[in-house]
Amino acid sequence: MAHASGDDRKDGVLSTLAQGLERGADAFTPARDEDAPADLPGRRRGEHLAPAAAPSTVAAAVLIDCGTSRRDGFTHVLWVSPSVESVLGSAAAERIGEIVGSVDGITAYDWEGLDHLHVRAAGMDHTDVLRAARAAVEAHRAR
Repeated sequence: MAHASGDDRKDGVLSTLAQGLERGADAFTPARDEDAPADLPGRRRGEHLAPAAAPSTVAAAVLIDCGTSRRDGFTHVLWVSPSVESVLGSAAAERIGEIVGSVDGITAYDWEGLDHLHVRAAGMDHTDVLRAARAAVEAHRAR
């Protein structure tokens, strides 16, 4: 009496499984309209691989993101770019806390290191705080 080895059994099981999947494959194949374009409308093949400049404002380069503050008494923390001085100049960079602190809805601010600006902005969500802070930086820059 011959016994099948482990590898022979695996091949047999895999072969049986593959045949079973092939039998019902046509039921899951989508119908294709021959007149339909081969690509999605408005797109070109490989377009997403081409280098593209990401539009950015000066304020978006200075105030990178907004998160939840873990410091007592503060609600949000703004991540300030380390290159703030080279982007805005030293006078504006030194006043970035005051500029952001002047936003309606922000009642206090405090620095943690050089790149975390904690703010108290109860009732504002992260997107609103970041948008308002960036607008304040842009307004200060336009003066």
